[in-house]
Amino acid sequence: MHTHAAGTNNPNPMIGPARLIRAAFEGSDMAALAAEILARSDDAVVDAGTAMDMATILLLKHRFDQGLALQTEVLQGQRLFSLRSNPDQARVRVLILVTAGDLMANTPLDFLLNDDDFGLSYLYFCPGDEVPRDLPEHDVIITGIAHSAVAEPLLEDLAAAADRWTCPVVNHPRHVLKTSRHGIVDALRGAEGVLAPDVVRVSRSALSAAASRLPEGLTYPVLVRPLDTHAGNDLQKVDRTEDLKRYLDHATGEAFYVTQFCDYRGADGLFRKLRVVLIDGVPFLCHLAIRDHWMIHYLNAGMLEDAEKRQAEAAAMDTFDAEFAQRHRAAFAEIHRRIGLDYLVIDCAESADGRLLIFEADTGMVVHDMDPVDLFPYKVPQMRRVFSAFQEAVRLRAQGRSA
Repeated sequence: MHTHAAGTNNPNPMIGPARLIRAAFEGSDMAALAAEILARSDDAVVDAGTAMDMATILLLKHRFDQGLALQTEVLQGQRLFSLRSNPDQARVRVLILVTAGDLMANTPLDFLLNDDDFGLSYLYFCPGDEVPRDLPEHDVIITGIAHSAVAEPLLEDLAAAADRWTCPVVNHPRHVLKTSRHGIVDALRGAEGVLAPDVVRVSRSALSAAASRLPEGLTYPVLVRPLDTHAGNDLQKVDRTEDLKRYLDHATGEAFYVTQFCDYRGADGLFRKLRVVLIDGVPFLCHLAIRDHWMIHYLNAGMLEDAEKRQAEAAAMDTFDAEFAQRHRAAFAEIHRRIGLDYLVIDCAESADGRLLIFEADTGMVVHDMDPVDLFPYKVPQMRRVFSAFQEAVRLRAQGRSA
């Protein structure tokens, strides 16, 4: 694929991640969609925005090496993009700071700000880049870069630069830096009403040594996963030394997180995991997954197939503000105070002793409205509340006010 850039000062339009993720989620033929998008090009040379859309499609088709290579090629000549759907008379110009990487590398903000009030521009940074003193015109900046080990140096540079910026910043990079798995535990240690299980970041060699003795403070069972992995990839519950040795024989990666396991099953033997988003400290329930196994993700919990589980999720959304949010009001307030992010997504549960059990908290998790309306009619008004709250928070910042 031959590409050309429109210059680094003018945004090149792209369809954007949210619309392409939605198409894949709904079962569209992504190869056919890619061919259709490419057919719109006027000549044999594809513009940079279209090439970035092609990279996203490759990532959605799990062709990661090709998708990331195409991103790298495009970003050599073009760093500023906008959405093709941007309204001509958007009242709030939003500059989103993003980085190259997979679909977890950045906050999927075009789901949240899908409203004609907002014109979105994306400024890409790569590791080692200097942060320019002059940024493209905007009313508000949002740090879209999610935490990862690779992104840490870039977030540190952006945090230093942000102190010089005059426009408001949503999700200051300095606070995003707190959202590593070990950073969240450090930040929340001793917080009222919060259980953030101990986690240790170790190298493969140190973990091999730990096969005879776990790191201090941890006892079996523990959870082990490679650094910067999500969605249960290579995550395993390890109950004894022999299991840890077998895990290392098969797991890839040179660095790992070892986390104390907490049994959070309910009285009925089922596990319940909630995805809650904090917007200016106010909690909103985005989904509830229920399963008979401790490793829960919404897609493996059988929510599509089980009407009783969906009824339980609908009831949880209906009563969330008055019940769950009230029970954990002090915990949510302390999380907001200690982490300091305007927008934070938390995967959590209730521990056996009634505390808010934190699995992870970051800015990269997807908050969306893609579930089929016929099966999940209760989600439409709930997600509308979430999106409206975030949009209002951004409007307030653009007007120079805080929530």
